[in-house]
Amino acid sequence: MRVTGIDGYRSGWIAAHVSSGQVSWTAVPVPDVAELLDGADVVGIDMPIGLADSGWRECDALAKRELGSAASRVFMTPPRRVLELGMRAPNAIVQELSRELTGQGTSRQGMALSERILTLDSALADHPEAAVVEVHPEVSFKEIVGRPLPSKKSARGVGERLAALRTWLPQVDSALSDVPVDVPIDDALDALVCAWSADRWRSGRVRTLPTRPDGSPFIAI
Repeated sequence: MRVTGIDGYRSGWIAAHVSSGQVSWTAVPVPDVAELLDGADVVGIDMPIGLADSGWRECDALAKRELGSAASRVFMTPPRRVLELGMRAPNAIVQELSRELTGQGTSRQGMALSERILTLDSALADHPEAAVVEVHPEVSFKEIVGRPLPSKKSARGVGERLAALRTWLPQVDSALSDVPVDVPIDDALDALVCAWSADRWRSGRVRTLPTRPDGSPFIAI
């Protein structure tokens, strides 16, 4: 059985493939995310899956609530038309459409990910047979530890994430020695915890936000 966790990093996507306790890695440019969707029983990816036509996605709001004081680590995913417009129009026009569709402007973080979100959306449409679930690493780490962790950019945050992953993958430290050299540590750890949530989905132990998704977007924990 194999599961894959995928996270975005500055040069593209980093995928952690976990099978029988062993980890291998694949890095691809942003347009090539479809290459990572096949070959695993379940894929977990840190990127929105399922875009709203208007309003905000419920799963994003629930993830913010889940993290409490660390809610700022979750961004609200803009509606599809806002993301598409953001690829070709000035920010002022994008914000006007966002206010029309959601009642609010949209964050820079959400718009900075427009290309990745739409690229994944297209890849999933072309691979309907792939078992791919959306994961939010910060929520998954909280599920393991029982509380939000310190910033993933801090030494303590990295240490606590490693300790959390060892409960599932004891050899996580040695696995990191094979990560491509241009991949930051926090992105590699996020890919691994996406694989953890994918494994929970595969084995039927997963928790989701919302609790019983009815075809609307959800986050797998």
